[in-house]
Amino acid sequence: MNKTSKFIITSFLGAGLAFSPITENVINILDSKNIVRVEAAAATHKKFKDVANDSFAFEAIDELTKRGIISGYKDGTFQPSGTITRGQFAAFLVRYLNLPDADSKFKDLPKSAALYNDVSKAAKAGIIKGDTKGYVKAHEKVSRADIAVMIDRAMQLKGKYNETTELNFKDNNSIPAYAMESVKKMTKYGIIQGKGNNTFTPTEYADRAVSAVFVHRMVETIESQIEPPSKPPVIDDDYYKWSYEKMKQEVGTHVFQIREEFSGKIVTVDVVKRVWDRYQLPGAKLPHPKELVKREVEGFSNVAGLVSLYPQLELIAYNGKALKNTPLYPKDKMQSNRQLVQLDKVIPSQPTEKGQFLIDVYSLSPDFVTYRTEDLKFGDLKEKPKNLGKDYFVNIEELFANATGVKVAKDGSELTYENNKVVLTAGKKAMMVNGQEQSLSTAPVFKNGSYYAPAREVAEALGLSARKVISGIGYGTGSERGYKLEIANFDLELQQGIWE
Repeated sequence: MNKTSKFIITSFLGAGLAFSPITENVINILDSKNIVRVEAAAATHKKFKDVANDSFAFEAIDELTKRGIISGYKDGTFQPSGTITRGQFAAFLVRYLNLPDADSKFKDLPKSAALYNDVSKAAKAGIIKGDTKGYVKAHEKVSRADIAVMIDRAMQLKGKYNETTELNFKDNNSIPAYAMESVKKMTKYGIIQGKGNNTFTPTEYADRAVSAVFVHRMVETIESQIEPPSKPPVIDDDYYKWSYEKMKQEVGTHVFQIREEFSGKIVTVDVVKRVWDRYQLPGAKLPHPKELVKREVEGFSNVAGLVSLYPQLELIAYNGKALKNTPLYPKDKMQSNRQLVQLDKVIPSQPTEKGQFLIDVYSLSPDFVTYRTEDLKFGDLKEKPKNLGKDYFVNIEELFANATGVKVAKDGSELTYENNKVVLTAGKKAMMVNGQEQSLSTAPVFKNGSYYAPAREVAEALGLSARKVISGIGYGTGSERGYKLEIANFDLELQQGIWE
């Protein structure tokens, strides 16, 4: 799929947002060659035979392994469900931070210990500490509370990461006092999130896969920040000689996925490419690229400006993560008015538990998103969904193509999930569910090699949860604005006036 699409952004940028003339000029030169349809991410080479490509931790393990932060075993395994100790987790942080050599005198950590060097480095930097009796307990399993504390201390070595959020976990009272502020920070930055039942479980031990995900989120958070130049600014002429790759190296990657207001298509906006193009214009006089990129990122991530347009215009993702799972999402500011409160409730986010997914379908477009714990997948239903009230009539094969754990026949006629099996028959107003006939509101249709059927009815027959998002946020009536249908393999909340 190599289609291009002009990105209509005028109304988005004008929605409660004031831009400098420089930013407006950059926007005006946007053209179709810089905005492309979302493509599937290139497959990453699988390094460990026990880490599947669709594992929630695959990306984290793969990237951290490439960078030498974590490693596997000689037999070619990673052992993702294996235990992780305090010393081992500290070692991950030490390797990322590239800390200098150090010595320590913990009673339970002799110099002959395999973790001596890494734990000593971590101790000198203040990442790990011993108890009052001089024991560091490097070989004890690490708890989620201790992980929060160690990541917090590590992040402070890279900058000021002190923003917090109020916690609403059911087990807030079980979070140790020494870890409370760190948990608030880690929750704010989206590094360590709660469990599916809205608990933090501070005493639960993290396995190797989950630990890798935590470290990977920390790395992404640190490296996504636009830092001030560490060297004196170069002269203006040098900016215009930079290649696109050089500019990206200097300012970082800043890529957004956005749903177009008028076409409903999901498009990719590479902010650095747009800025780089601006520097190529004859006679351009612009500030340092870091400043201009910073302004652009702030403009695109203006969540408040989306209120009157959502879901017709939707900011979906930043650097491969759902908006809500990035530092750009202003969670602490979303309670300022009724519309922002409503918007906060209905903007999708990536699930928190291993193997979970959330399919988000928009009624006015065939382009849709599957939010998974580890990534986002963008799909094409081939046709705009047909409205069936609380349900949509869609291409079943495409709908569940990226749903973790759901197996779909090539044409979508047969689906299985856990212990449930659904079989569709074209023209028959019924489906077979675990060998028993179950009625459908609309008979499936087979066309162009694929089955089309009521999405919600099929999903619920598989044991999945579904809901229609009906909250009134954008301008116009619901039918003009469009609706969302969500399907997930975890319980979705239903609330009158928001979801049904």
